[in-house]
Amino acid sequence: MPLAQFNIARTLYPHGDPRLADFFDNVPRMNALAERSPGFLWRLKDDSAAVAALFADEPRMTMTLSLWQDLDSLRHFTFKTLHRVFHSRTKEWFEPLGAAYLVIWEVPEGHRPDHLEAWEALQALRANG
Repeated sequence: MPLAQFNIARTLYPHGDPRLADFFDNVPRMNALAERSPGFLWRLKDDSAAVAALFADEPRMTMTLSLWQDLDSLRHFTFKTLHRVFHSRTKEWFEPLGAAYLVIWEVPEGHRPDHLEAWEALQALRANG
């Protein structure tokens, strides 16, 4: 069964701040890398409406929602590709949230969760562990 992954983050600085350039300038590159990675199935390509809906009062929030064939595929992309370099720099760009910021859950074959389903999954993880 495919796995959905959803993560959120709050940037240390307002979007457009030059200190975030290395992150935001490389988002298209990392998205393209994910799309070429074994086990990648789908990602939410335009998250602007979803971010606005979920975080209307928090303009420094960002999110990722994607589907993977299995956990090994997601792990490989995260830790065994160039993505690992950017992942290792998260403290330069994002503040600690103090709560779960990543959730992974199984979805039926062919299902593509939306941002609301993803948010509910994250809230369930925060509430129930």
